[in-house]
Amino acid sequence: MDNSYQIDMALIMPEYPIPKYKDGGIHIKKENRGKFNALKKRTGKSTEELTHSKNPLTRKRAIFAQNFSKIAKRRKKRK
Repeated sequence: MDNSYQIDMALIMPEYPIPKYKDGGIHIKKENRGKFNALKKRTGKSTEELTHSKNPLTRKRAIFAQNFSKIAKRRKKRK
């Protein structure tokens, strides 16, 4: 076997622990948690208004927040 083709798993696998999702779910990196809510408070805009932002990252976060709010509501119904 050729040793030049060995793959270092440390380079492939992320360093943070990925949770196991029983009923599906998401993982938000610790450094990104709360950034969207801080932006909403700073600008005074709603999630709906931020979905039309010129900044693609802001738009992405706003759409994610809308989608996840629907999932959170479904989770509350199950409990």
